[in-house]
Amino acid sequence: MVDAPPRKVAAVIDIGSNTIKLLVAAGPGLQVIEESTEDTRISTGIGGELMLLLPEAIEAGVASVRRLWELARHHQPNLADIIATSAVRDAGNREDFTRPIAEATGIHPRTLSGDEEARLIGLGVAHDPNIDSGKPFYLMDLGGGSLELLEFSGGQVRQKVSLQLGAVRLKEKLLDDPDGSMTPALIDDVEEYVTEAVSASGFSFRNPAALVGTGGAMTHARFLLGVEKGERKRNSAPILSFQEMCGLRNRLAVLPLEERQRVSGLPPSRADIMPVGLTVLTTIMALATVSSVVHSFYNLRYGLAAELLRGR
Repeated sequence: MVDAPPRKVAAVIDIGSNTIKLLVAAGPGLQVIEESTEDTRISTGIGGELMLLLPEAIEAGVASVRRLWELARHHQPNLADIIATSAVRDAGNREDFTRPIAEATGIHPRTLSGDEEARLIGLGVAHDPNIDSGKPFYLMDLGGGSLELLEFSGGQVRQKVSLQLGAVRLKEKLLDDPDGSMTPALIDDVEEYVTEAVSASGFSFRNPAALVGTGGAMTHARFLLGVEKGERKRNSAPILSFQEMCGLRNRLAVLPLEERQRVSGLPPSRADIMPVGLTVLTTIMALATVSSVVHSFYNLRYGLAAELLRGR
């Protein structure tokens, strides 16, 4: 009798600009065992001319990775990877952050290029059982430091671009008073900035297709709209209309930060960037000329876990 091969278990830690996330999944396929997220925002200061990770951000980020790695080890993964995206990619002192993580975990974090980040996000979405990856669709993934845009057709990536349009980056770059409300004029400024950046990138919404959205701002938009309808978070509707998204943006934008932090369903740590994030998302929806967006939980870390499990 031939022994069955050992079960494959992959642990992925995704170091984003705003959050650090853990996914533990098993094969065959992509069976989720454990998920955890820590709001750390290592990207504070990302909108300045010189991008450096602040000492307190480095300390908090390393501590988060340590905790998540200990959680992952309980599942005895035989495959593991730690990746970093926009904030670490752009930081001049990235080694001050990655070195202590490597010492603590034995894994040196890989800093993904924008193209690699976009590719893995696309691979993750392709594993979402609610998304028909065989049909054409556009994908927007909004993080704290960057925005990834992709076009899929026939199961293949036709276009991909990574732009410095993350919610934290734009908040620091374009908002003079982060504690105040976001005026219609500021919304217009963000819309114009995003539109010009997308146009300059060469990315084109040339063919009519559905739009899928991933990332923290999309997730919390879904949760907030669900709360307003009396729905539980994970059971909330994944399809969000353009009118709903614009309405949510406008309701949050008129509130000063102190009031925004008390909005039911919105984590206080997210309150400062949600109006900017929603403005980026609604601007992309307008550029794609869609009436709704489909939210997916399956993004970067799912793509990397899938790649590890199938053997890259």
